[in-house]
Amino acid sequence: MLDRSTAAWLALVFGVLLTLVLWRYVGEHLEDRTRDRFANHAALARDNLLSRMQAYEQVLHGGAALFAASDAVSRAEWGEYVAALHLERSLPGIQGTGFTAMFPASALAAHVAEVRSQGFPDYDVHPPGSRAQYSSIVFLEPFDARNRRAFGYDMYSEPVRREAMERARDTGRAALSGRVILVQEFGTEVQPGFLMYLPVYAKDRPLATVEERRAALLGFVYAPFRALDMMQAIFRDDLRDAHIELHDLHESLQTLLYASAGHDRTARYVASHEVEVAGRKWIASFGSTPAFEADHASAEPALILYGGSALSVMLFAVMHSNARHRRRMHAAALHLARSRDEFRTLVENVPGVVFRCQIEVPWKVMHISRGITLLTGATPDEFMSGRVTFGDFILQEDVPAIVAAIENACACHANYEVEYRMRGRDGRIRWVSERGRVAVDVDDKPLRLDGVIIDVTERKTAEEAIRNLAFVDTLTQLPNRRFLLDRLRQGLANARRHGRHGALLFIDIDHFKRVNDTYGHEAGDQLLCEIAARLRKAVREGDTVARLGGDEFVVMLEDLGEAAPEAADKATLIADKILTDLNAPYDLGTVRHRSTPSIGIACFDGGEERAEDLLRRADEAMYRAKAGGRNRLETQQAS
Repeated sequence: MLDRSTAAWLALVFGVLLTLVLWRYVGEHLEDRTRDRFANHAALARDNLLSRMQAYEQVLHGGAALFAASDAVSRAEWGEYVAALHLERSLPGIQGTGFTAMFPASALAAHVAEVRSQGFPDYDVHPPGSRAQYSSIVFLEPFDARNRRAFGYDMYSEPVRREAMERARDTGRAALSGRVILVQEFGTEVQPGFLMYLPVYAKDRPLATVEERRAALLGFVYAPFRALDMMQAIFRDDLRDAHIELHDLHESLQTLLYASAGHDRTARYVASHEVEVAGRKWIASFGSTPAFEADHASAEPALILYGGSALSVMLFAVMHSNARHRRRMHAAALHLARSRDEFRTLVENVPGVVFRCQIEVPWKVMHISRGITLLTGATPDEFMSGRVTFGDFILQEDVPAIVAAIENACACHANYEVEYRMRGRDGRIRWVSERGRVAVDVDDKPLRLDGVIIDVTERKTAEEAIRNLAFVDTLTQLPNRRFLLDRLRQGLANARRHGRHGALLFIDIDHFKRVNDTYGHEAGDQLLCEIAARLRKAVREGDTVARLGGDEFVVMLEDLGEAAPEAADKATLIADKILTDLNAPYDLGTVRHRSTPSIGIACFDGGEERAEDLLRRADEAMYRAKAGGRNRLETQQAS
């Protein structure tokens, strides 16, 4: 039997060895956990950068859509479009949004003369020099003092910009340039910059091949960025915890786009990500700041080292001090509990919703952060208790896309990212973006989902606002009022220029309200779509058919002759055909319905008349047709 002295020495040796093992293990564990936290922080910052750049790309797609929807975008229309986006509030950091036209050397003189005639007598394309192909920045909003420096600049003459423009032209997709100094830069605050381009092609031109896209190119909608201003706006919430460097293609002084103040390469934790933006590779490097390292420093390893040593000494000195030993273990447990609570607090402060759930629908939750209450109105306790699941709030039509994304991630052993809609208890539908990963066991068997959900409703709303700038009525796919007024102004101008007469037909469906009241709004919508289809067939190929709203339609007839009587006769013939076609019965589901129109005709020859006045005359003629008994024509002569 061992004597008490030997037992005490053995206890001391065993206790010291155990303390050293625990101290090393806990230290490495905490170091790994902090490194993982920093890596997650860097990944979120990278995702934020990607999300913002994708939003900028959507702005350019909206600009391209404006060109696609209009025959000729004016400077005023471009200014109204950019102002309606409120980019300084929704997407801070963008230097401007513009359009650069492409033209050959043979068209240079005509281009300069045209822009000068718009009120810019000193306009010229710069830099000077003879080139086979020119480009010129003709629109750039906001048109402030800094952006005016770029007015008329030939970006295609500079190799870095030209590479991105040619890549966008040949692929038909957005392209990002390399590091440049913007022509807007001057004085002592010169910053690196870069540009994003999206090609604008001529309408009704084939675009299947590179050669066809090159032949159809009109120019580019583009956005210039001052790298320092933009990255400060994107990373403003990340700079306390991370020093950030952003390089183009590879890391060198010549490719540096952005470096946060006080960047230190000797940071304790570093992370580097390759980010592809509009076909261009960026390298984002993150290094931990002293503030981050101080916030995540833990006294737990030291506590284990000194506490374990002290406990071993005490066990050696006083073997019977069991009660004191229990108190120390209790203190250690409290410290671990505090560490757990600190980790939970960190998770709760991550933007969005951090979750862990089952893989199968309806995705029963194992853990979830408090942010879920803002999205759904349900508390984390309700989710973790199983009273509610994700499936209770996700719109059913979006479930297949989520299931497919998760199954693909399982098959590829990769992260998944999917966007879908959630309906909260307040009835509001929110768009969210979910990014996660399937956790597996040692046998590669899927166990659970871990991820983050972020509310992207504002971004979706901004995208919807851009789409709503188009000119098409969503029900009938006819041009809307805004498009019609633009075509009327063009038609009046053409009539004045060529001495040709035209006519405007204002068509109102008689007793349309009865259709909605009798058969329902779905039948009313079906009737409007059928009327739109018949109007398209009844008119000539070059005529314009538009829906003003409700049951009111307008047809603009151009080039009806050089004399007013001839034009009036032709307009009446076409209107009679429309009257006949619209009198034919309609099949609305199981119901056969007859509907009649009242048509007002207003002829025009250009003159000094405004589009709004012409529309008013046609409207007055239509009301006389209604007053005269409906299902008839009335002509309104020019006043």
